[in-house]
Amino acid sequence: MLKFNSASVRIADDSRAVDECLSIMSGSEEPENGGLWIVNAVIGHKLEKVAAAIRARVPGAAVVGSSCGGVIGREGAGEAMTHLAVMTVHGPCDEYAWAGVDGFHAACARQKGLELAGRLREKLPDARVIYLLTPGLDSCNDEVVACMEEVFGGNVLLFGGASSDNYKALTTSQYCGDSSGISIAWAVGFADKTLKASARATHGFNAFGDPMTVTAADHNQILELDGLPAWTAYNRNIGGLSEADAQVALVTGGLAFPLPADLAAEYGNKHLLRLGLPVEETGAIRLSVSAKKGDLIYLTTRDEDLIFSEQQKALELLRREIAARSEGGRIHPAAVFQTDCLLRGRTMFDKVVKDEIIGMLHNAFQNEGETPPWLGMYGFGEFCPLGGQNLFHTYTTSLLVLYR
Repeated sequence: MLKFNSASVRIADDSRAVDECLSIMSGSEEPENGGLWIVNAVIGHKLEKVAAAIRARVPGAAVVGSSCGGVIGREGAGEAMTHLAVMTVHGPCDEYAWAGVDGFHAACARQKGLELAGRLREKLPDARVIYLLTPGLDSCNDEVVACMEEVFGGNVLLFGGASSDNYKALTTSQYCGDSSGISIAWAVGFADKTLKASARATHGFNAFGDPMTVTAADHNQILELDGLPAWTAYNRNIGGLSEADAQVALVTGGLAFPLPADLAAEYGNKHLLRLGLPVEETGAIRLSVSAKKGDLIYLTTRDEDLIFSEQQKALELLRREIAARSEGGRIHPAAVFQTDCLLRGRTMFDKVVKDEIIGMLHNAFQNEGETPPWLGMYGFGEFCPLGGQNLFHTYTTSLLVLYR
């Protein structure tokens, strides 16, 4: 049976940060050897140094990790350059495993996605929940989803996200095994038969205006909208802002793609959002998923009331689902994994509002006032199922609850 523990700290020195996490998780007891450490670190930390500090103190530990714009743990949310959060996993070797690949880019997402899925399946063929982490700036995440389902079957539940930096969208970092880099993808599989899993994602943006139509696309790049270069068409639709303001509007506003009616009803929104980044050399707009000719795209506006109301609704639905599947209707989470859009951090909310949201999430799954082991990050996108389908989202709060 798997055991989870977590801690988050704000300490600049990598070794001291690991020591403090160990102290929080173990108290006065000796830390358990081996196991897996999943690390989220704002870019003031170097993942390879964090991993070295973990191995120096915990013999046999395996480490996977990601850079991010902020962390979320039992202790709350933190977005300083020195914030670090970890989740540890211990248990039988046939109940969890990890795998990674390097050289992961959007252009080879299918090849590398199949390689990653195959490596994980060799270690853990019965994995039914997979935590997946991809590079944040150069990935085609719908293809990775398809690869995982091809190898593990359509019933696998995928969760996780895309790494990020400190809101600059310049470079991200991942760590797996014994190396770090900007093009690593990794996955952690869980096969503990005593665990159940429930997950839900929600955002709070409304689409407006007439849609633009993708008239030319190449892999994950929109080349043309309405017959014009994509960036030109986007600028025209938002009212001819300056180049800098238009880029801010694109990144912070998101592009909305219509959802089928059945998925929209569950999601609480008629649209799935996509992060778009301008490609200055060509005038294209780059997504983190595939783009295809004929796609309809809407502009969006943030609705803070909707963000809160849909988050409350999502939590209630999660609690009902978990209670219905649990003995006696009791909710006993073993661990919670959270992936938030980077823009749900300080770009969108001040500290007071953000703390209110995190407190609401914690309170929903506490037992006798205790928050379960919790690991979260502010990233460049979120893997989370919707309507039984594994999807890649952006601009959401996504939660995976593992429980018995």
